[in-house]
Amino acid sequence: MESKLIKKSLIMVIMLLAGFTSFSQHKLNFGLNQPQDKSTLPKSAAKGSSPVRKAKTAIPVTIQKVSENEYLLSSGWELADADAVTSSEQSVFNPGLNTSAWFNATVPGTILTTLVDQGVYPDPYFGLNNLSIPDSLCRKEWWYRLPLKMPEEAAGKKIWLLFNGINYKADIWLNGKLLGRIAGAFQRGEYDATNFINLQKKNILAVHIFPPLNPGIPQEESPGAGQGPNGGQLCLDGPTFISSEGWDWVPGIRDRNIGIWQDVRLRLTDVVTISDPQVITDLPLPDTTSVAITVKAIIRNHSKKSQKVTVTGRIEHLEFSKTMELRPEEIKKINFSQDEFPQLNLENPRLWWPNGYGRPALYQLKLVATANNGATSDQAEVRFGVREFSYELGVVQTGNKITRIEFNPLIASEKVIFNTIDRFDLGNGTFLPALADSSSLSLLSSIPGKSDNPFLTIKVNGVPVFCKGGNWGMDDGMKRGGREKLEPYFRLHRDANFNMVRNWTGESTEENFYELCDEYGMLVWNDFWLSTEGYNLNVNDNELFMANATEVVKRFRNHPSIAVWCPRNEGYAPAQIEPQLQSLIANEDGTRMYQPNSRYLNLRPSGPWNYLTNPSEYYTKIAEGFSTELGTPSVPTAATIRSFMPVEDQWPISDTWYYHDLHAGQKEYLQAIETKYGKSENLDDFCKKAQLLNFDSHRAMFESWNSKMWDKASGIILWMSHPAWPSTVWQTYSWDYETFGSFFGAKKACEPIHIQMNLNDNKVVAINTTLKNYRDLSVQLEIFDLNGKKLFNNSIQTDLPANQLTECAPGKLPDQLPSVYLVRLNLAQKNHVLSRNEYWKSNNTNQTFSEFNKLADVRLQAKVIKQLKGKVSFIVNNLSKAPSISLKFNLRNPVNGKIILPANFSDGYFTLLPGEKRVLEVDWNFTSLKDPEIIVEGYNVKSQLLLKTNPQGF
Repeated sequence: MESKLIKKSLIMVIMLLAGFTSFSQHKLNFGLNQPQDKSTLPKSAAKGSSPVRKAKTAIPVTIQKVSENEYLLSSGWELADADAVTSSEQSVFNPGLNTSAWFNATVPGTILTTLVDQGVYPDPYFGLNNLSIPDSLCRKEWWYRLPLKMPEEAAGKKIWLLFNGINYKADIWLNGKLLGRIAGAFQRGEYDATNFINLQKKNILAVHIFPPLNPGIPQEESPGAGQGPNGGQLCLDGPTFISSEGWDWVPGIRDRNIGIWQDVRLRLTDVVTISDPQVITDLPLPDTTSVAITVKAIIRNHSKKSQKVTVTGRIEHLEFSKTMELRPEEIKKINFSQDEFPQLNLENPRLWWPNGYGRPALYQLKLVATANNGATSDQAEVRFGVREFSYELGVVQTGNKITRIEFNPLIASEKVIFNTIDRFDLGNGTFLPALADSSSLSLLSSIPGKSDNPFLTIKVNGVPVFCKGGNWGMDDGMKRGGREKLEPYFRLHRDANFNMVRNWTGESTEENFYELCDEYGMLVWNDFWLSTEGYNLNVNDNELFMANATEVVKRFRNHPSIAVWCPRNEGYAPAQIEPQLQSLIANEDGTRMYQPNSRYLNLRPSGPWNYLTNPSEYYTKIAEGFSTELGTPSVPTAATIRSFMPVEDQWPISDTWYYHDLHAGQKEYLQAIETKYGKSENLDDFCKKAQLLNFDSHRAMFESWNSKMWDKASGIILWMSHPAWPSTVWQTYSWDYETFGSFFGAKKACEPIHIQMNLNDNKVVAINTTLKNYRDLSVQLEIFDLNGKKLFNNSIQTDLPANQLTECAPGKLPDQLPSVYLVRLNLAQKNHVLSRNEYWKSNNTNQTFSEFNKLADVRLQAKVIKQLKGKVSFIVNNLSKAPSISLKFNLRNPVNGKIILPANFSDGYFTLLPGEKRVLEVDWNFTSLKDPEIIVEGYNVKSQLLLKTNPQGF
C-alpha cells in the first residue's frame, strides 16, 4: 500500500511539473500531443505563391505627443529572433549595432504581424497560406529594439516608460539595465527610467519577449481530420489569447499572438503622480434628474522629501480640489464626494444609455496634481458616463425559498452578496445562488410576485434593458486592432440594432474596444481568460491570473459600457480563484455585478449552435431567460469567398472551405440549402441560397426571444456576431465588413420598433424596446402569391407602450393559400412605416421554395434622390411582372470593379413586388472616391449595375 501511495505521489508531482494545476486536469482537453498525420492536412488545388521579404529600411523614430505629458513610441522599432541576437558579436544595447538583418517591426503588433508585413510569410488569412507558416514562431524568444532620443521637455522630469500590453512575458531593458518584467497579456508595465536615460544621446530600449510555456499543437481542419479540439495546452498559460491555439472559428495562429501587441508610451512627470482614477456615478433612482459623482485616485510621492500636494479635478464647468501632505515615498488614496464637495451633485446630467434606449452621453474628468513649487507634477484624464447598473435575478434562501430580488452594487457597498458555491438546481440547466453569510436581504430589493422567474435582467438607470447582441471571440486573429480597423465593426453592430457584445474569454480586452463600446452604446459582457469548465484546462498560475484581472478591473472600470464581469466561458472559476474574483469586483469596482458563470447560474444553458431545420423550435424549445450563446452557421456571400480563396478552391466546396471553419457538423445547414432551394450550380448560386437561410435563421433566433419579452426572456447574445478571420461559420458580417443575410435578418428582428409574426403560432406581435410610448398605430397584414398578386389584406389599430411586447392579432391565416406565398406586415403611424417585415412561407413538404427557380429574371431601375459627401439616398423600382427576391446591394469602385467596404446600406435581402419602389440609403468613409457605383443582385436578379452615384447622369 505504501509503495502505491508513493508511486501515486510521484505521478502527481511529475504532472504538476509538466504544467497541471491539479491531478484531475489530465482528464481534460490537452489538445494534440504530436502534429497530425500529413495525409489528413487540407489540400489546395491552387499553386502556392512565395512571398518576397522586404529589405530593411531606416525608419526614423518618431515621438508623437498624444497628451500634455504622454508620447507615443510607434515607429522605428526593430525585431529579431533571439537566436540571431545571441549569435551576434555585438550587444543588442550597442548604439552602433548593425541591424540590417533585423526586421522593421510593427508596433503595436504581434511577431506574426511584423513577419507578414515584411514579406517573410504570406497573408495567413488567404486560402491555406496559414499552413506555410511554421508553428515554431510561438516557441522562440524574440527581441524588439528602439533607438530613442529624448524630447527636450524631458529635462528635469521623471521619465516613465509605459507598456500597455505585451504577450506572453517580457523583460524590459534600457541601455543595458533591466527595468523590470511584465507577465500575462493584459498587464501594463510602467517603469521609472529617469536614472537610466541619457538626455543628450540615443538610448537603446530593448524588449525581450518570451513565449508561453504551453503553446500546444493546433489541429488543421480538413474533411478527414475534422475540426479538432477547442484549444488545449495554451489554456494553462492564461491570461493570454487562448483561442490562438486553434478553436472551431479560427485556426492555430502561428505565433500565438506574442509580441508588443499594445502601444508603448513615454510619460513625463514630476515627483508626484496620479494613478488608477475612478469615477462613480450614483443616481437617486428612479429619479435621474441629478447624480452624485465620486472621484477616487491614488497619489504617490516618488521623492525622498515631504510634499504638499494639491489635486484639482474638473468635469466641464465643475471644479474641486483638495490639499494633502505626503511623506517621503508615501502613497495615499484621495476621495472627492458630494458630502465634501456639493458641486459634485450634478443637476440634469446627460445619461449614458445602451443603443436604442437613448444617447450614450460621455463626460471627461481631468485631474491635475501640483506639488510644493506649485507646478504641475502629473495629470490624468478619464472619460466616463453617467449611468447606474442594477440587476434582477432569482436567489434561494434558507429552506429553498426562492425570491426574485434587485441587486444594486452601490447599495451593497463593496460587500460580497452572493454565495455562488452552494447553488440550488432548478432543473433544465438553470441554477440559483444563495446569499453569502455576510450579506442580508436588507441590501437587496425584493420583487414580489415574480419568484418563478430565475433569470438575469440587466437594468440601466433603473430601466430593464432587453439585451440583444453577439459574441466577439477575438477582434482579429492576429490582433491587428486599432480604432480605424475596429470602428466599422461597431458601426455594424449599432446598425444591426444590437446593444450588447460579449468579450468572450476576454480576448478583446483593450482600450479601443471599450472606447468604441462606450461611444456606440454597446453593453459589454466581459469574460476573463478561462474557458469551458469540465473540458478546457484551468490556469497554472493563479497569482498571475489574479494580477492581470486586478489590472484589467482598475484600468477599464471607468468605461460605462461594461455591464458584467464573468470569470470564464461556460463554467465557474476554480475554487482557489472564485472568492478572490468576487472580492476584487466588489472592492476595486463596486458598481457592477460579478456573474460567476456564462451559462446555468440565473441563465439558460448555452447553444444550440447548429442549423435548426424547423426554426419554430426556437419558440417552442429554446427561447427563455438570458442566453449568452445561441448560434447557427452563416456562409458568406460569393464576393467574400472570392476575396479569401484562390479561384481553384472556390467551387465546389473544397478543403479550403473546411479550413475556414465549414465543419462537417454543419450538414443540416448544407442539406437545407439544397432541400429548400434546389441543388446549387455554382458558387454564386450556392451563396445566394445560403443568404436566405442566414436571414431567416438569424431573424428567428431574435424574434423567438422577442415573442417572450419580459416573460422570463431578457437577453440573447449570438454565437457569434463578429469573425476573427475569413470564416464560413458563425458571423453576421465578414472580417472585411461585408454584410450577409444574417446581418440583415438580425437587424430586422432587433428593430427598436418591430412588427413580427411568430413562427410557432402565426401570432402578430409588436415590440417596443424604446423609452417612448407610441399611440394610434396601424398594423397591416397582407398576403401575396408568387407573382405578387394580393390574396389577403387586414389591418387593426394598436398602441405600443414603452419597453414592452404588445399582441396585435391572433395567428389565423386564410384557408386555401398557394404552395408558396408571402406574408407582409406593416406597422405605421399616420402613413409613416415604422417597421416592415415579410415572411416567405411554404405549404410544400419540407417547407421548400424550389418554385423560386421558375421566376423570371428581374431588372431594376433606380435614381439618386439626394447626395452628400460619402452618402447617397436613392429609390429603386421593380418595373417587371415578377417579384425580385432577396435583394442585396453593394458599392463598387468604377475603376477596378472591386466592392468597396465598408459601405453601410439601410436595408438588404428584402422582396420588391412588381411595381413597388423602395427608398434606401448608403454611406461610406472613402470620401476621396468619386462617383462609386451601386450594384444589386438577388435570387432572381443577376448582378448588375443599378446606378452611378453622380446625380448629373439622371
